[in-house]
Amino acid sequence: MKNLFLKKMIPIFVFALGILGAFGTMSMQSAEELAPKTGWATNHLGQPCTLQVQCSDTGVTMCRVNYPSGQIAYDKVGNTCINALFRP
Repeated sequence: MKNLFLKKMIPIFVFALGILGAFGTMSMQSAEELAPKTGWATNHLGQPCTLQVQCSDTGVTMCRVNYPSGQIAYDKVGNTCINALFRP
């Protein structure tokens, strides 16, 4: 009787474990999406942190106002631009 119960329950357990694994994997992928961030760059008059551009926290390519050769955009903290941002 005990052996018959295990034979019937193991496939159900494996199926439930697979479903939970699939949902867990999908939630991890959505957590890796890039977060939009407002970047700030120096304008043509030399005033720092005055031009706005849409950037991201993470990435490979630097975020610039006029891509690819414009000013690099930075994260603004108070009145100071400190951390370089990336293209979304």
